[in-house]
Amino acid sequence: MSTDAKLADTAWPRAMLFDLDGTLVDSVPDIADAINTVLVAEGFPALEIADVRKMIGNGIQKLVERAFAASGKPLAGDELARMTDRMMEVYAKGLTVATVLMPGAAAAAAWLHQRGHRLAVVTNKPEAFSREIVEHFGLDKMFTVVVGGDTCATRKPDPQMLFHACRELGVAPEDAILVGDSPADVNAALAGGFPSIAVRGGYTNIAVEELGADCVIDSLDDLGEALTRLPARLRSA
Repeated sequence: MSTDAKLADTAWPRAMLFDLDGTLVDSVPDIADAINTVLVAEGFPALEIADVRKMIGNGIQKLVERAFAASGKPLAGDELARMTDRMMEVYAKGLTVATVLMPGAAAAAAWLHQRGHRLAVVTNKPEAFSREIVEHFGLDKMFTVVVGGDTCATRKPDPQMLFHACRELGVAPEDAILVGDSPADVNAALAGGFPSIAVRGGYTNIAVEELGADCVIDSLDDLGEALTRLPARLRSA
């Protein structure tokens, strides 16, 4: 994080909404271990981590659905619900075994917090899991709001979670930016009228330049400079 980066308008954005998996943390090793434990117990071979990475982004049930479909056994209904519950049980025991912060995450959060920006995590991962991960890395000191996939009635790419985070932070939606790494993140921002910054190196099957974000950065180390590069129409909002 470039600590000398200056915003054109220090009053904006008042809030920054961050995705968790692939944006703030690299959680794929623990997620892959959990889904592979479930698959192996059901008689299927373990998936490669690279394949699991492509399945992340729309919540645990969707991950389970994709993993079993890739293993040749599509699931639906009660069977999908049962395997999702099993995945939740397994994953809950290993949320932070091999999960690490993404490059620049701690420095970016500290810098934004020091400048007075209000910070929230908005993720499709269950809220309790997300809070445990945020607290494990000491990010709870800066991220005062955590919105998980079970917090609201809908998940990203629906924008309801973003609006909820703004209400919890006490800011208007037009005073917030979303930072994420996947189609679900950017599409939620687009649907809700939020500016967005996309970070490379996350969990997306679409080239990050094609997601439709207002700005693309290589890592969160570049966030300060990126805020100065946002279109003037956004910075003067």
